[in-house]
Amino acid sequence: MNLYRIEKPFVFSIFGASGDLAKVKIFPALYDLAAQRRLPKEYVIFGYSRTPMSDEAFRKMVEKSVKGKSTLPMNQKILDELIRHMFYFSGQYDKPGSYNEFASKILLKTKGRKLTHLTYLAVPPQVFTKISKNLARIRPKIGEDLRLIIEKPFGHDEASAREIFHHVSMDFSSDKIFLLDHYLGKDAVQSILVLRYANSILNTLLNGNLISNIQITASEDLSVANRISYFDQVGIIKDMIQSHLLQMLSLLTMELPVEQKSESIHREKFAVLSALKYRGYEKGMVIGQHESYKNIEGVKKASWTPTFAAIRLFIDRQDWYKVPIYIRTGKMLKKKHTYVVVEFKKHAFQEKNNLIQNNKLIIELQPDQKIHVKLYTKTGGASSEYTDLTTSKSIACFGDDCLPEHGRLLLDVFQSDQSNFLTFEEIIATWKFTDKILRCSESKKVKLHLYEDYSDGPSQQDALTKRDGHHWHDVPLQKK
Repeated sequence: MNLYRIEKPFVFSIFGASGDLAKVKIFPALYDLAAQRRLPKEYVIFGYSRTPMSDEAFRKMVEKSVKGKSTLPMNQKILDELIRHMFYFSGQYDKPGSYNEFASKILLKTKGRKLTHLTYLAVPPQVFTKISKNLARIRPKIGEDLRLIIEKPFGHDEASAREIFHHVSMDFSSDKIFLLDHYLGKDAVQSILVLRYANSILNTLLNGNLISNIQITASEDLSVANRISYFDQVGIIKDMIQSHLLQMLSLLTMELPVEQKSESIHREKFAVLSALKYRGYEKGMVIGQHESYKNIEGVKKASWTPTFAAIRLFIDRQDWYKVPIYIRTGKMLKKKHTYVVVEFKKHAFQEKNNLIQNNKLIIELQPDQKIHVKLYTKTGGASSEYTDLTTSKSIACFGDDCLPEHGRLLLDVFQSDQSNFLTFEEIIATWKFTDKILRCSESKKVKLHLYEDYSDGPSQQDALTKRDGHHWHDVPLQKK
């Protein structure tokens, strides 16, 4: 892998710099870029937040965050050099006067030069439009090459997403807006398209006429206590399915464009996401809540927030409309494991042969990143038994130039490459689909099942796959 190195001076501003996203993801990603010598000699990084703080206090906060979260070996000299370029600004998100002061501070640090300026909105969706409007107002002062990075959640439903789209697009052209879902920065997720482009056999097989069903599982063995104020408002469907898992599905099932350009990729992803159909109403989903959820501080005793969801859906496109797709995800489950199982159909003459199982393509995303192809063959000798013949290969990044997802995506922004980001059209399509599911679940016609902590989730999930004569595939974790 030969990742990009930034050559030109730049300004990087982080709005919400005192929050968890900045501490857990953005500051460590910047250190990783510095440690791999990907930053130029000249650059300025600003933290912008409402919390009063000195430059010195901000730098200490960054140092603590990097040492706690960076994936690379710690080099104090490199960290000190990075921090030397970092400054803090305390201001309001909705006050034009704060932005005038901020613009003056930027120009002071850049010696009046108007450099490429990346702004990362690590803030709640309700202040996206306030920040974008004020940034657009000072853009003539600080430089026209102002790129806006916005991380999910993009609103809380279709209507709020459309409102964000309306206001942000009034001030920024689409090529300057980078809508970030960190799942799209993961090696294994990016490998889906790489594998399809590089292997005609694999891409030919990813055809709805040949597939029995698709299953996407994303289980977590951790609580959401550290972000309960957010999670209790949104629940597992908005948190995981609306963006992360539907994006993975689109990469797997979209038509492969001839040219691997961002515009072509987004066009094909949108074609899938706008064709998603939820059938069966209350019988098409299972939701649950782990037993200790209401014991978390800040959760109301009457909370209906699901921590587990399994849904059955379809894609209304010619090759896919009869292929059931099952998605399940939950918190406080038995293990942390994210994987996709594509189960292929048998030949018509094999249908009654129970000795032969369906072939499968399995893509693991976490904790390991691997691809498996499961075939079957007869055992030797006089035995008539069939046994699985599985080929496995790691698709994780190895070497000194590997980066976590936020580091990779930041490099894409510097290159103005939108391939691994979203478009507002995709976001609105997924919200349109998700809103239908949420209306069904919130009608209370769907029972909220309690499940034990560190279990497999509610047993009622099995009914979803049994409707079509299938069952969930539990992929075992590889022993270290």
